[in-house]
Amino acid sequence: IGPLFEPIADNIEFKQGTKQVPPSLFAHNVQTAETQGVSTGDATAGGILGRIGDAINMQAGEEVFDAYSVFGTPLALEGAPGVSRPADVLTEVGVSSFTPTPSMFEHNIVEMNKHVADSIYGETFSEAISSAILRKNLLEQSIGDSLLDATTEACFTRLETPISNQFKQVTRIIAQRNNLQSKRDVFYVQLGSFDSHSDNYFGTAEKLSMLNGAIQCFANNMKGNGLWNDVTVMSASEFGRTLTSNGAGTDHAWGGNHFIAGGSIAGGKIHGKYPDDLSENGPLNIGRGRLIPTTSWEGLWKGVAEWFGVESQNMAFVLPNLSNFQTNVFGKTDLYK
Repeated sequence: IGPLFEPIADNIEFKQGTKQVPPSLFAHNVQTAETQGVSTGDATAGGILGRIGDAINMQAGEEVFDAYSVFGTPLALEGAPGVSRPADVLTEVGVSSFTPTPSMFEHNIVEMNKHVADSIYGETFSEAISSAILRKNLLEQSIGDSLLDATTEACFTRLETPISNQFKQVTRIIAQRNNLQSKRDVFYVQLGSFDSHSDNYFGTAEKLSMLNGAIQCFANNMKGNGLWNDVTVMSASEFGRTLTSNGAGTDHAWGGNHFIAGGSIAGGKIHGKYPDDLSENGPLNIGRGRLIPTTSWEGLWKGVAEWFGVESQNMAFVLPNLSNFQTNVFGKTDLYK
């Protein structure tokens, strides 16, 4: 699986240049944007989860979608201005608040921004400031220093890794879903340093062990609270790695393998077409084991979007290039029980 604008059958089509390919292949920043935006080719289109949220809100005629990031401000969560509320951004240790000095003036800031501005820019700014303070206070009141059950706390405390801390915050938010009046939520966490140019084996094994432990703590809590069937966890990355070594590790490639998990997932399956030939002469190999993806991100997101509640008439808005792909596209009935 990987970013595609349209199917590319083999390395002959790739070399002929007859098919459109994502820009700047193998570049971290560009391919991260392609993966989180899902190859829209439109820099203003936002991210895949943001567009899902926009579609859900438009269908409901009200805001029923909330997005949370526990790692920065990813493109994946960006929706259209005025359609969905901006994502809430937390840290690994919880809600990020004002430092003591600005906190003294919070009331004054709120009062200043109550006045209606003549400028649309000024009004937008005031709305953003007021909304951010309102959400911060709501999250602080709902989550604050709240603790999870003793078993879950012990599980996360034993790990104490960046990714486990992020999953712990996700678990805490879900635990307060009634206070936050949650209806449809998405969460973004991130584990980096898979750029294994000089250490492909030990570094990758360590990272995957961290990820496995964090998901295990999270999943056990969801199962214990009867929520695992309502959760989908999926991985994504900007690209895979070369199959051949550079002498010390691996370099940037294209197609890679990813997972999807949850209580409602029809597990134990491998979706997509596995390459028949992984050698240098393989038809999907464009050099050094850089493999052309046989499945686009659209192929996976279609089923996830359907499960999340996106209706068929809005699927083209969520996945603008979906109609380019006729095979290796998986719907809800393919991915879920």
